[in-house]
Amino acid sequence: MPDLNAAIHELKNALGDYLEGGRQEGVFHVQIAGPGSLPMLSELDLPELHLDLLPEPLSEKQRRTLEALGYLPDGGAYLHPAGWRLVLPDHGSGWRAEQLALRALLLEDSDAANRYRQVFLAGGRQAADEALKAGATAHHARTVGFAPAQFVAQALAELEAPWMFAGGVALDLHLNRITRPHDDLDVAVARHAQPQLLQLLSDWKLDAPQDGTYQPWTAPLELSLHQIHARYPALPGVLMLDLLLTDLSGGLWHYRRDPRITLPLDEARLWSACGLPYLAPQAVLLFKVGVVGRDFRGKDRTDVERMRSVLTADAVAWLRAALEQMDPEHPWLAQF
Repeated sequence: MPDLNAAIHELKNALGDYLEGGRQEGVFHVQIAGPGSLPMLSELDLPELHLDLLPEPLSEKQRRTLEALGYLPDGGAYLHPAGWRLVLPDHGSGWRAEQLALRALLLEDSDAANRYRQVFLAGGRQAADEALKAGATAHHARTVGFAPAQFVAQALAELEAPWMFAGGVALDLHLNRITRPHDDLDVAVARHAQPQLLQLLSDWKLDAPQDGTYQPWTAPLELSLHQIHARYPALPGVLMLDLLLTDLSGGLWHYRRDPRITLPLDEARLWSACGLPYLAPQAVLLFKVGVVGRDFRGKDRTDVERMRSVLTADAVAWLRAALEQMDPEHPWLAQF
């Protein structure tokens, strides 16, 4: 087995570590993955490194750097002559998180690994991944579940301002079940709560994306900046906490991308069966489909299709009105 940890170190040295801050390019995240990285399945395929590299798409300079390290283009990936594959995942598909969940299942369950081998030999990698997808999601639900959300809720327990889970995790909380693994954990929090947030998360690594770079978050952000990435070694199951500063003034939740669109806070902030606050699904879906002119991400399309049948009539009416206000010809209007 090649030394993939050494390869990761080499990539960060050559391409730069984006998380160090103050740079517009570099390695955002890289993980060992693929069935070939598992001892019991190593004969099936090459081990892989899944690399998140900024900016996107890959620059010509970064391509040349990879080639100087020995990586050879191979379709949508790169091969290294020392015996591994480098893959740059599509952020919008959710594939990276799915692969991590699949790897966790195969590492723990020898029966699942044997089934994976059988399907792989009969139909290839994609067929094997798909055959084990439901099992990997179920395993992730059992072993990770809502633990990341509960960990964050404990960290924010003393916050004296409204906050709520957002994004895909909010939809899972609404359904009271894990529907897919998540890369990160979104939390919408009142903008005015920043000073206390800084105190509560003082032992976390806190960065604010600004002008394409990471800057340490040490003071409240002014408009139009709205995002803080928080990392903590003990945060389970996700890469980071994504804090989204939100206008929750006047008893209303305000849609950041179009402040004309609001929802009463007592309708926007719901509570899960396990007692966690989350953003109402119609507001979550507005973020997922509301950007005019942007291609819809694969995981967002799946989330919309999953939630469409569980939205109340009032939630559908609000979402339709919001989409119509943004664009009377919005392509997703026909879906609600």
